[in-house]
Amino acid sequence: MSTRLLIFAIAAAAIGRPQAPSVNAVLSQIRSHHQGIAIWWVGNAGWLIKSDNLLISTDLDLSDEEKVQPPPITAEELAAELDVAFVSHHHGDHCNVPTIRMLAQRGKCIFVLPQPCLKEVAAVGIPKERIIVPEPLHPFDIKGIHVEPIHAIHGNQEFTVLTREPDFVEKIAHNCGYVLNIQGKRFLHPGDSVLTEEHLSLQNIDVLFVSPTVHNMYTDRSMILINHLQPAYIFPQHFGTYQETEAEAFWMHGYPDELKLRLSAELQKRYHKLKLGERFVIR
Repeated sequence: MSTRLLIFAIAAAAIGRPQAPSVNAVLSQIRSHHQGIAIWWVGNAGWLIKSDNLLISTDLDLSDEEKVQPPPITAEELAAELDVAFVSHHHGDHCNVPTIRMLAQRGKCIFVLPQPCLKEVAAVGIPKERIIVPEPLHPFDIKGIHVEPIHAIHGNQEFTVLTREPDFVEKIAHNCGYVLNIQGKRFLHPGDSVLTEEHLSLQNIDVLFVSPTVHNMYTDRSMILINHLQPAYIFPQHFGTYQETEAEAFWMHGYPDELKLRLSAELQKRYHKLKLGERFVIR
């Protein structure tokens, strides 16, 4: 048999042979991580954090709706791996009902859901034993992680505080940012919030997720927070995820590059703008 015919025969046999399903790259990385801390950015304010064999998440929106590109992992792929899902507040880009429904139906994770989120997910039918309702300034422990919820005061257009929603006072009182104590390191995920005195009173923050958008801390207040906390790792979020419109740009459009330019040379070295689905190891 000639070389050309041999190659053709091998290729034809391969086409006819059942192919093993490919494993999502992020999922493969998650499954292969068993020691230390690794994080993945999965869009907007969504993060996966794996500490040894424990996997937690923040504010997952893994739906395809309005996205610039598809999320790097689906909720169906993630469901069996996830141990704890933290949600900061009730808006759909943070408390995403389709994502939560899939995680609830296909997995066994615990959901940390502030009071205003419970109404949003009521139709999902999550068993009560799988829900923790956090309250700002009331710490708790879950799966070996010490959690310190803090107030998250949601912003809006033109650097204002969001007050037009029904029951906005209740939402201000119950929505949460989180300080997560993981293997001796302190992670701050503020949720959607303007800068508050609580943020500046925090101590020994090692990892900061910061949202330089008009409706959060923008660049000037983000810079105040970073300069005050001096974290070892700084990760911008809430950018480059949704197909932006002029009316929604105040929350869809982030300014991560502009923020970096305003930081000192030393802080710029600690600043890591991840690509969608990119893994970063925390040392």
